[in-house]
Amino acid sequence: MRICKRYIRYFTWIIIILVVLYFFYMNANKIKEILLPLLVSIILAYLINPIVTYIEKKGIKRVQSIIIVYFLLMIVVSLFAIFIFPVIVNEMSNLFKMIPDYISLLNDKVNNIKNDYLSYLPKEFNKIFIKRANMFDKQMELIVDRAMQSVISMTGHLVNLILSPIITFYLLKDKEVLKNGINEFIPQKMRETFLKILKDIDYVLSNYIRSQIYISLIVTFLTSIGLMILRVKYSLLIGILAGIFNVIPYFGPILGSIPAVVMGLMDSFYKGVWSFVVFFLVQQIESAIIAPKIMSDNVDLHPITVIIALLVGEQFFGILGMLLSVPVVAVVKVIFKDIFIKA
Repeated sequence: MRICKRYIRYFTWIIIILVVLYFFYMNANKIKEILLPLLVSIILAYLINPIVTYIEKKGIKRVQSIIIVYFLLMIVVSLFAIFIFPVIVNEMSNLFKMIPDYISLLNDKVNNIKNDYLSYLPKEFNKIFIKRANMFDKQMELIVDRAMQSVISMTGHLVNLILSPIITFYLLKDKEVLKNGINEFIPQKMRETFLKILKDIDYVLSNYIRSQIYISLIVTFLTSIGLMILRVKYSLLIGILAGIFNVIPYFGPILGSIPAVVMGLMDSFYKGVWSFVVFFLVQQIESAIIAPKIMSDNVDLHPITVIIALLVGEQFFGILGMLLSVPVVAVVKVIFKDIFIKA
């Protein structure tokens, strides 16, 4: 009977999870609007909490510690807004203005390759090349269109994101209160297992979020400096993209290198090659030196699991899905391990 009850409980939990996932999928857009400030707040809380805890251990009350950290962050944000943000906006503005010219220049380079190197090949190969080149042009236009839509969409989310610092403040201030409040709703029999799950999720997420963001910031800095030395246009913007894409395992560095190599090739073949070399060196430094020192542990997922998670995330939710797929799968693994394996 105990075995039957256990399997009934497992089956019930699976049904509940499937129903919740289906509801989220059917109302993805509405839920995304609601959850975006909360998601940003949770990430900020994970990043800020160690600093707040450190100051609190010095004998300062928690609320005052949070205010001190917020004040320091305001100084950092102000410096960013004064010195770096205008450069980013200027580079983005210039890039959007020059995109038609760059596409035209790219077409000219493709035509030169066709005339100089492909004229001696069979006509069938020439037709295939022209077809692929036209497809590439359409893909470039589609990427530019999506990029502009993403920028417009992000400006629409700014109003919601204003709530994030407020939510973060209360997450940090009432951390223990929230934890105790959750405990009140959990039956006594399930409380130990539930707290174990929360603790494991907290460990996986905190390790993943903090380490990935710190690594991405370093990759952004190194990439931007390297491209500036080569005098590649829009170095800072490309560096920021490289840092963001670096969060995506395996595919991220490849996606991040494409804009730099393309912009380098616009000037000369050698600059394109050296841009790739910069990305290769940064990734070698990141994987061999930076990541092992910052990331004390990983999400403990098999590479095949990670790749499948990335493909599924991209298919359903685009770039955002690729960014979130790995931590989501890691959390699901923790839940199933604690419920089914250790039950």
